[in-house]
Amino acid sequence: MDSALDSLYRGIRFITDRVLGNLASIGLLGGTLFAIYEVFRRYIFGVVHEWGQDFVIYVIIGSVFIYFVVTQAKRAHLVMSAFTDLLRGWGFEKTVIFLRLGVSAFSLFFFSFFAYWGFPAVERTMMTGRTSQSMFLLLWPFQAMLLAAFALMALVTLFHLYQDIRALMGKSVFEWAPAEIHTDI
Repeated sequence: MDSALDSLYRGIRFITDRVLGNLASIGLLGGTLFAIYEVFRRYIFGVVHEWGQDFVIYVIIGSVFIYFVVTQAKRAHLVMSAFTDLLRGWGFEKTVIFLRLGVSAFSLFFFSFFAYWGFPAVERTMMTGRTSQSMFLLLWPFQAMLLAAFALMALVTLFHLYQDIRALMGKSVFEWAPAEIHTDI
């Protein structure tokens, strides 16, 4: 079972790292370049697209949330590790693993909660045809992007939870994806 889950997780990580990471980068770059274009139009030519500000906001926020999937999959989030480092120093490695398991379980609940309750919101926005303040852009694609990001974060967190449970049992899975690759602050 571990090898089947390993293959599945490798495929998911390929999609998150290579596809979603690049899409998020392109979105951030495109949104930033369009914002610069709008600044030139406004201050040099005195005209702007009425929908330009909404477009930049939605593209950048959507890209950031899609990139959250990449950082969640890599467990490359910010961590204040003083407490866990102290526990490790005292020889409480199992306690640290148990705490990490608790964080993974809470994260799975949190992301799943947003994905579950977000689906009806996206559906309702789509059916009503709600638009942005400029009344040009539909809101449901933006909401669907956020919903997809939360659902994908829940999916990768499910693999993290499995990895943490196996570590608590003394087994190591997904050796190619370390359980702690955070950025210390």
